[in-house]
Amino acid sequence: MVAHKYSVVCDTLAWMGYDFFASPREILETIKAAGYDGADLPGDVERLQSAEMRRIADDIDLEIPEVLGAWAYFHAGEDRNLAGGDPAARQRGLDYARRALDLTAEAGARYFEICAAQPPVYEVPFPKQPVEELRRNFVDAANEICAHAEPLGITVLMEPLNQYEAYPGVLTTLQEALWVIEQVDFENIGMQPDVFHMNISEASTVDALREAGRHIHVVHTNETNHRQLGRGHANYPEILQTLRDVGFDGYLTTYLPITSQVVAASSSGYGVTQASSSAASGERPDLQLVLEEQLRFLHDAAPD
Repeated sequence: MVAHKYSVVCDTLAWMGYDFFASPREILETIKAAGYDGADLPGDVERLQSAEMRRIADDIDLEIPEVLGAWAYFHAGEDRNLAGGDPAARQRGLDYARRALDLTAEAGARYFEICAAQPPVYEVPFPKQPVEELRRNFVDAANEICAHAEPLGITVLMEPLNQYEAYPGVLTTLQEALWVIEQVDFENIGMQPDVFHMNISEASTVDALREAGRHIHVVHTNETNHRQLGRGHANYPEILQTLRDVGFDGYLTTYLPITSQVVAASSSGYGVTQASSSAASGERPDLQLVLEEQLRFLHDAAPD
């Protein structure tokens, strides 16, 4: 039986009203107590105290598998567009990636995430530049990022987003990620599919996973409606069976579900690490309980 591990996307804590940077030790201890192997850290280079995070994780025997890059404008607070036609935005993205990779190494993480996020004013359904140009720009950026990551021992993971959040035709499917891997001059590149995005962009989630196979290091176990696992329509028994069939031995990384009373009172969402105003009044679920429920779902859905 191929073994994998479980981790948590700490960027999504705000969906439940928790601010990771306000109480990192408490949150990491809760993740450990809920039964997870690791916690993936937010790639906020201004707030991430990576050495301290590593000390806390070592204290409680918790892994830090990955740092999630901040690429979308609402996440980053600036345009870090790796694929678009603005050279200044691409350079900001590359400068950010170098800083974030250094923090990733300091935290002891193995992976750093990149994507081809849309610019601040979305170009949907048709981008302004030809798709071939966008692809070349992204491949060039991936080469530079991998070059910085390689001596640090870090593998760069591409996350295909759906075609409404990423440039259409650049990095919205696992097939497009495979094409980028073929163009990049480095071996330290792979992918991390996200079930939410795959539900929108892929004709078949399991066929895409089967084709990507050995290039998958992390899978984001995110429900199709961003709610608690099992409350959307992803076929997790089939997904987990497919991952076993292709020999996947990486991390199943869970998103925290959107919690209605928190979202209704706040604009907080993925990439917004500050807790919502409703959290201050105590209107948020018990974090450990929800984490345990997410993990129990994955255990129950796993093939025998």
